[in-house]
Amino acid sequence: MAGHLLLEVVTPERRVFSAQVQEVMFPTAHRGYYGIKPEHTPVMTPVGNGLIYFTQEGQRHWLTVFGGFAEVGPDHVTILARESETVDMIDLPQAEADKQQALKLLKEAQTEHDMDEAQASLEASIIRIQAASHPGGHGF
Repeated sequence: MAGHLLLEVVTPERRVFSAQVQEVMFPTAHRGYYGIKPEHTPVMTPVGNGLIYFTQEGQRHWLTVFGGFAEVGPDHVTILARESETVDMIDLPQAEADKQQALKLLKEAQTEHDMDEAQASLEASIIRIQAASHPGGHGF
């Protein structure tokens, strides 16, 4: 389809998303966000934690992503993610509770390992809250 990309997001457990989109933005592990439109130069890059934004039928949507790799071609973006979810999969009250628990663990952390784990949990909960809080985000 001219002017479209096939966006596929896959985790080891399932195919999270697969559809034709007009554009995609995803977090890289080291270089901020990549913006991809049809006819993009092929590239492979590590994916960071954050939100995948994409435009479909003129509407912006998002998914969460937590690590992995992206393969970009002129007509596709394939993201092999460690974890990912659609907005509809997110339990917002649970994400809020996870955030509060992570903040508590961060205050109580006594080792660098405990601090790193609490910080990772806090980051994941914030990403989920951001995704679930976007207006119009439930539209897959």
